[in-house]
Amino acid sequence: MPKLNWMGPAMLSLSARNAQLPMLDRPRLPRALNLAISVNCFPVLLIAFSLMLSCVSATAQEFRLANRLGDKTAKAKTPDFTLTTKIYFAGERKPNTVHKNIFAEGVIYSVSESDPRFLTVFDLNQSMIVLLDQQTKTRCSVSMDELTRLTARANASVTDPMRRERLGMNARVRLIGPQQYEMTYPGVRYEVEGVAPPSPAMAIANAQLVDWACRLNIARPRGLPPFGRMRLNDELWKQSLIGVKTKLSIDRNGADGEPVMKANLNIESDWSEGLDDDAERQIDQVRGYRVVYKQVNWSEFAD
Repeated sequence: MPKLNWMGPAMLSLSARNAQLPMLDRPRLPRALNLAISVNCFPVLLIAFSLMLSCVSATAQEFRLANRLGDKTAKAKTPDFTLTTKIYFAGERKPNTVHKNIFAEGVIYSVSESDPRFLTVFDLNQSMIVLLDQQTKTRCSVSMDELTRLTARANASVTDPMRRERLGMNARVRLIGPQQYEMTYPGVRYEVEGVAPPSPAMAIANAQLVDWACRLNIARPRGLPPFGRMRLNDELWKQSLIGVKTKLSIDRNGADGEPVMKANLNIESDWSEGLDDDAERQIDQVRGYRVVYKQVNWSEFAD
């Protein structure tokens, strides 16, 4: 499989708690897009940081949603709910990927029902993201502080305007209808329909999830660079919306050493308030895994 080196090694020099964050990528379309898209098509804390922007245009995206999303008391008021996302290749009726995100008491449990081997826990209470591998019974963790600094470094490290444009760093979100948005940048087009959930706190929680998932995508590059998705997420958050229908067109020609990526996807998301027995069971299971699985560093964790 081709290496997906869309940022280059400079932005990956940050050391995590246990080892250097790797440049891991073996892209395959469903998994490559899974984390960044399926957390409601395309993941707060009080994390203070300053962006290293000395060489970057003043109009560049600052990627600071995680720093803007409010204090910890907001999390306590968020109702528990489950968000299910289905990803279809255009023209197909059977989803290629089904993904469930369970929001419970400041922790988000991200489970792929199509490929359940890997689980991701976004623990907002402990400012930590935990990856779990049910096959090897291992886990690895990265702090949200580290991902915040890594995102700032990634933003500051790309100064060429054309490169920033291709990575989606300067992408513009355009209103095209009531609660409908479009965003395009080279080789990528999003068209999103948003819906206001019963509680604005649900939209905030979902924005947190998408933002942190995108930051994790910087640490473990795969699929599309996440910067454009972060800008789109920022706009939906400002309007207190959750994206429920998305059309994503990708036609990347492999410029600058990137792999060729071509796809037309339809993404549908819906939520259910409260937690059913299955969600409660999955939460209990994941809590157990976090205790009994062996802690490994990034270089040892399966990809």
